[in-house]
Amino acid sequence: MVDFNQLVPWALMNFSLAMAMVAIFIAILSMIVNIFTRKKTGFEIIYAWMSLLALGATCIYAFVMHGFFPEAAATAIGWQTSPFQFEVAVANLGFGLIGIFAFCASYGFRVANVIGATCWLWGDAGGHIYQMVMKHDYAFGNSGSWFWMDILIPAILIICLLKMRNRVEPKAKYKPEPVRKVEPEFVKNDS
Repeated sequence: MVDFNQLVPWALMNFSLAMAMVAIFIAILSMIVNIFTRKKTGFEIIYAWMSLLALGATCIYAFVMHGFFPEAAATAIGWQTSPFQFEVAVANLGFGLIGIFAFCASYGFRVANVIGATCWLWGDAGGHIYQMVMKHDYAFGNSGSWFWMDILIPAILIICLLKMRNRVEPKAKYKPEPVRKVEPEFVKNDS
């Protein structure tokens, strides 16, 4: 039996991982339904749910935590509270909204989503690595599932985009028109 008294705190401490797990579960169910409709590829389905939940919902959660509960967020990461947490909160809000909108957006919007999120999350991962190596900060929010999700979520989205590219934007075959010889009008042979 599932003990919700333990599951809820675990999910909140590992929110990014929990959202990735939910996204994968829903993606699997969607792919089963998609067998009958064949409207989307598996990569399109995985992208949509990972963007919505693992990226979008997680960034909104990080916005709430850094913006409204800065002490709890800083403690989880192993930091002191800082006025910069509000800026981190607002950046998370922006990436969260973009991740949510990318759920059913155009391919170009999805590319922009992944570029921004990859810079943000891989930058976060680099900061976590620096804190672990240089400051010996192994707090759960710095070295636990948050660190690994900062690396894996963009990687999964990049793979999905690359696999979707050929279906969404097939390469056009260029066929030049044949060259026609056109004589200027002033060159007329009046005999």
